[in-house]
Amino acid sequence: MAGVWWLASYPKSGNTWLRAAIATLVSGRPVDINAMSFLGPICSDRTVVDDTLGIDSAELSVEQETDLRPRAYETWATEAKRPLYCKVHDAYQLTPAGEPLFPGSTTLGAVYVVRDPRAVAVSFAHHMAQPVEAAITRMDDPAAAFSGSTTRLTRQLRQLLLRWSDHVESWLAAPFPVHLLRYEDMQGDPRSAFADVAAFLRLPCDTESIAAAVEATAFPRLQAQERETGFFEKPPGAAVFFREGGIDGWRRTLTPEQAARIVGAHGAVMRRLGYDVTLAPVTAERGAA
Repeated sequence: MAGVWWLASYPKSGNTWLRAAIATLVSGRPVDINAMSFLGPICSDRTVVDDTLGIDSAELSVEQETDLRPRAYETWATEAKRPLYCKVHDAYQLTPAGEPLFPGSTTLGAVYVVRDPRAVAVSFAHHMAQPVEAAITRMDDPAAAFSGSTTRLTRQLRQLLLRWSDHVESWLAAPFPVHLLRYEDMQGDPRSAFADVAAFLRLPCDTESIAAAVEATAFPRLQAQERETGFFEKPPGAAVFFREGGIDGWRRTLTPEQAARIVGAHGAVMRRLGYDVTLAPVTAERGAA
């Protein structure tokens, strides 16, 4: 059955890693990180949306282009000969016209990738070439958006992120099946994590297929691909896209005050997702020793 599976996440939470695994499962071949478009368009890609609808979104207001995005997604699903797997960083929301940005009539479901927001803050800061403090502030801004510039045209359409906690809760409350996938589980037990995702997406989930996906998407292999061929999704200011891929690197980077700010803002959702809010930066532990 054709339709769209949304691969959703707050930025720097593991979405690209997930897509690489799905690309391997769908194609039956090791992933090429610069050739994953066959899965489906990135939902905020301005050029693809414009070409689909025959419009020039540069001539529209943000509200107008947002109102038109559901029509593009309906067209993608209608014209597809197989299910699409489309990357999303937007929060789940209504358009200014009052309809779901992601139409229920063409949605098969979503995989929502979540990551400890303390780790997200560090990775997001590197991705945007900004101080960690700026990332922490942005993650608690209800008006935060990707590609939200009003002074220049960006290659991506505006993506409303909301606060990190609100982004998470918006997708978990979406009115269609949502599979929650923790980045930390992909790290700790990738075979089990990818097998569960594959079963949810109705993809091959036999032992051999999952083992091949795990091997093809091991973080060192993704890093090696980026070193050899580059990665077109890397923003201009970032040194690399696949930077570290760890779980608790934030403990070596954040100060106790920064970690406390994140927990203070997002602790309720962190606890709901099983994150240990009592963990402290290594610097704090050394100071107490």
